[in-house]
Amino acid sequence: MKMHSKTTGLVLISFVISVLISITAAFGWQTKKTEFISGRVLDQQGSPINDARIRIQGAQDFVLSNKNGLFMISLNTPNRKVSRQYIVVAGKESFFNGSQVYRRGSSDLTIKLQRVPNRDFKDYSFIITSPLHASFSPNDQINCANCHTTHLWEWGASKMGKAGTNKEVMKEYKVFKSKRKPYQENTCADCHAPIAAFNNPGKTDFNQAVRDNSNRSKGIECDFCHKIKAVEVGNKPGVQAIDLSRQHFGQGMMQWIMAYGPYDNVQAMPMAASYHPLYKKSAYCSSCHQDAWKLPGVEKWDYLSVYPEAAKQDLYEKGRVIPNQWTYQEWSEWQATLNDDHQNKGTTCQNCHMNWSQDMMPYYRYIVSGEIRDRFGNERAPDSITPHRFQGATTKMLTGVANLVIVAEADKDKLLVNIKVTNVNAGHRLPTGESSRNLILLVEAKDGKNRLLKLISGSHVPEWGGVGNKKTDYAQHPGKGFARIMIDKNGKTNVSSWEAVAVVSDNRLKPKTVDQSDFLFFLPNNIDREEVSVTAKLIYRKKFKTALIKDETSLKEMVIEEKTIDLDTGGL
Repeated sequence: MKMHSKTTGLVLISFVISVLISITAAFGWQTKKTEFISGRVLDQQGSPINDARIRIQGAQDFVLSNKNGLFMISLNTPNRKVSRQYIVVAGKESFFNGSQVYRRGSSDLTIKLQRVPNRDFKDYSFIITSPLHASFSPNDQINCANCHTTHLWEWGASKMGKAGTNKEVMKEYKVFKSKRKPYQENTCADCHAPIAAFNNPGKTDFNQAVRDNSNRSKGIECDFCHKIKAVEVGNKPGVQAIDLSRQHFGQGMMQWIMAYGPYDNVQAMPMAASYHPLYKKSAYCSSCHQDAWKLPGVEKWDYLSVYPEAAKQDLYEKGRVIPNQWTYQEWSEWQATLNDDHQNKGTTCQNCHMNWSQDMMPYYRYIVSGEIRDRFGNERAPDSITPHRFQGATTKMLTGVANLVIVAEADKDKLLVNIKVTNVNAGHRLPTGESSRNLILLVEAKDGKNRLLKLISGSHVPEWGGVGNKKTDYAQHPGKGFARIMIDKNGKTNVSSWEAVAVVSDNRLKPKTVDQSDFLFFLPNNIDREEVSVTAKLIYRKKFKTALIKDETSLKEMVIEEKTIDLDTGGL
């Protein structure tokens, strides 16, 4: 009975195709015959698979199978070479991708997909990627670099690839380890060295993990990331929020590498690929970019005084946690404010941090490299390939992320200045990440002889901008600071999140929001007003500049936006 239903469906599809071809030909709508492939997608038991994604391998367009597993796909795909045979590939979450070769004139296809076993082997030995050459040889150990050389070098140069060897993290860990409270878990390795920490979360010594040969990589490996089956969005750090699917297939050089990923049309030895939509979602990133420190016992802080809109947001846990990495929450809050038809609705972390940029041109069109590409590679649409540079707080990413507008007007012996700062391109607060990240707005008004005008009223850069006479000491200069300020039990501010008992203020810039500041300068009558200028700088720092900062290079100071106007222009 089941087979009769499938046969009837295939006959019906063929009939529809014939009718469509006849109608379009009769009205002269096409001069070239449209070719279609029809078929079905089944599991290993012969049952139909609904909503499987089917496409010609490498093509951009795909179709979905119906409830009976049936599909129909056009052969007239753009930018495809004329061929007598096509590889038709199908993929669906929780199944390994499958394929069949279609030759022109052959009968309907049947593509069978094998379900990914619901298991996780704790004794699995992760593949440690190293920069080998871009070819595959039986004499080479199994290594992701053999085929994905381009992705390897991008990842290796990124901070993601160096998570386990970051010197600033190591310094912070030493302080944390010496002052850690009895109730606090040892969680640094949970994000920065996940291979070492996965089987012992919250209890792994980060320094030991770095020294351990089994985790001699950079902390975060290709094989680890592409084994992630599920992520629990919450405040658990790193591996505590992750479910893995570590699988054993075969032996020695006949070993298969199970890998989840965003492609439904990848099928190539020795990789057993499985399409997973999670890899294109921000939830994937939340495991290490959304966590918080639990306060002991029943302690809590007045979170609504700082975040009044957060009463119904679960991740604040009613003030029972101190935010650490909070970027996912910030992104989620922004997305919740957008209408469904807004152009930024659905924008994900990957859209910005794994995207193409002008300095990376020309696009590359293969996800494999070298000899493997020449022998087995499928050309793809460039926007379907995600670079693995994982750009974060770099000069390139921060330049243009904010916009400055200055409006100045003279009124007798006073200069009125209005500064607008807008977070135009970040899908989270600016700055984001560690609690020490901060922005400084520095404002200067000068006469024609480059002398500073005296500020009468307006805000100043706070003390954490740097007290002193050095060029980079900005405290008490006209301007403003943007940061999340935390406090410890002794009333000390600007502490690390693990030391804090409360957040006392947070004026960081939300996505697409504008901050306005007014400044009033004294304007002597003997000054040529046409030569008066106003300059505003937006400076990014990775740390607060306190008395503890001896090496200013650790501030990682960057001027991410700067504007100057002349008084006679009025504004820009």
